[in-house]
Amino acid sequence: MKKQILPIGITLLAMLLFQACNTVNEKKEVSKDKGLVVLERIEWTNMWVEDTGVDTLPRLLLIGDSHVQQYYGFVKKELQGEVSFGRYTSSKCLGNPYLLDEIRLFLRQYPCDVIVFNNGLHGKAYPDSVYAAALPDVFRVFREEAPAAKVIWVNTTPVRGGTDLTEFTPFTDHVKIRNALAAEYMKEHGIPIVDNWSVGYEHPEYYNSGGVHFNAQGKEAEARNVAEAVRKVLKEK
Repeated sequence: MKKQILPIGITLLAMLLFQACNTVNEKKEVSKDKGLVVLERIEWTNMWVEDTGVDTLPRLLLIGDSHVQQYYGFVKKELQGEVSFGRYTSSKCLGNPYLLDEIRLFLRQYPCDVIVFNNGLHGKAYPDSVYAAALPDVFRVFREEAPAAKVIWVNTTPVRGGTDLTEFTPFTDHVKIRNALAAEYMKEHGIPIVDNWSVGYEHPEYYNSGGVHFNAQGKEAEARNVAEAVRKVLKEK
């Protein structure tokens, strides 16, 4: 039986407690040119590009976090022979200005034809308003560095309880808000949306223990959604 997200009053209290507990592992830095940057206890970035000498196929770039990194291989299986592949995955959240620098660095080295973009599970300390305000900035980077690329947005999956996968964590309410803010921006600018939120919301059996990452069945479902959207935009190019 699916569990409903908590009533708003309880939800707000839970989110405040959740953020208070998680600030122990966060470090705030102020940069002269970047402003306030909130760092997680472990920061990481992974850039991976395959078939760099191949220009006969359109290049697909997946941008996201560890969730995206884990379903990257499943997207490859779906689209093998149709595109060449690359990924940029990171713990950096929208609102962290260094995210823009790193995406710029990637696109300047490796031109891409399709960009599939997800961001939303990290950056718990960033207010949702900051997350939303950063959306135009990252899409400006896409326009400047990959003006011919088609961009697809993938919304973010819910986070379930580590000991009870039928329950959602309080942070899921932030994910829901971020998805709604992003959807508003995408619809306004005509950017297609892949709905992987529903994959996670409707299928607790797709989750590994811990409630964040998916098992193979869940990754396959996400990859099918992504591949379908990629094929659609490639037909339109």
